[in-house]
Amino acid sequence: MPAQAIALGGIVAIALAGAGVYVAQNRIEICHATDSEQKPWQIIKVSERSWPAHQAHGDKYPIPQGGCDAVETPPPPGPGGQF
Repeated sequence: MPAQAIALGGIVAIALAGAGVYVAQNRIEICHATDSEQKPWQIIKVSERSWPAHQAHGDKYPIPQGGCDAVETPPPPGPGGQF
């Protein structure tokens, strides 16, 4: 087998392994703050690794028993807007 084919196979294997790591991440449901006055919250799923960034701009976890509408009003958008 040519060395180029072996190298390409290794690259594909690494790419697939990386994709598998992403899929295996734990995901959580959060109350995501929006810019909408009519619907200030939206339930979204995010990876646990991204939670600190969402928390920093006002998202809430865990979702309260009454749903996202039971959460206090979200903070105003910061620099750069919401996610």
